[in-house]
Amino acid sequence: MPDWKPPTQAEVENYFARLNNWGRWGNEDQRGALNLITPEKRAAAVALARKGRVVSLSRDLTAQPTLDYHMLHPVRRGRSQAAVDYVGLIYHGVTVTHMDALCHVEYQGKLYNGRSFADSVRFGGAIWGALDVWFDGVVTRGVLLDVAAGREEGYVQIGKPVIPPELDAAAARAGVKVEPGDFVVVRSGREAYEKAGAKAASAVPTQDIGNLDARPGLHIACLEWLREHDVSGIAWDMLDERPVGYGMDFGVHLGIPLLGLCLIDNVYPEHLVTACAEEKRSEFLFVALPLRIAGSTGSPCQPVAIF
Repeated sequence: MPDWKPPTQAEVENYFARLNNWGRWGNEDQRGALNLITPEKRAAAVALARKGRVVSLSRDLTAQPTLDYHMLHPVRRGRSQAAVDYVGLIYHGVTVTHMDALCHVEYQGKLYNGRSFADSVRFGGAIWGALDVWFDGVVTRGVLLDVAAGREEGYVQIGKPVIPPELDAAAARAGVKVEPGDFVVVRSGREAYEKAGAKAASAVPTQDIGNLDARPGLHIACLEWLREHDVSGIAWDMLDERPVGYGMDFGVHLGIPLLGLCLIDNVYPEHLVTACAEEKRSEFLFVALPLRIAGSTGSPCQPVAIF
């Protein structure tokens, strides 16, 4: 583990004044850090798709507590039959690959750009920071940061969170420089962690999300790293470490109200690790498209890396 001192309580409390992006793109802005993906950035990223190899970063949707799936009786259409199915799911939590909108998490009653959470999120949908402004999806340069590869165990453990120097070390091992507007894919080794017999936190309804069990993940200090590198978003297999400490219920998820950061939770980066090794590069075209659920706090999504 790199020689590193965690921030003090006062330093963490100061994040909300020192790091925030409020007003950076105007007081009415609802796109947040995706503003860092300029047309020039997007065009340069598209040029990384030189071979046309596509790698999914999404987890399979299978039978689980958060998924209500039914194969309905086939419907006859003349001489043919059509099979139809029904899907209902809670996508926030730790099982479904999904994108968080900027109305998903608040801090001290405020959403990104200082808007009131209570006034912005209503039963019929959010009127500020909803997913709508991201309906065109994310198209930018993606970079794989394989933190797990630098751990002796091959995965991040409870009580030993991912810290900023490890993100730098992962970039150095990959031979890449993280640039403004990039989407970083952070692999903490969730599959190896669970295979080793560790118990993953179970998904719960959003109103109880603060009651999740202890789990490994990223230290809250990674917020500093994300702001320093001006990334547009993070796609990760493990989320915030729990407990967060510092009297906080959320850690890096506070990047949503603080930085306007796009988070894609619960990705499956294992195929990407293989592809990066075979292609001999850890940069790629990153594309993620949400469902167009108007007024929503997020959406299941399918992020892909294209080489």
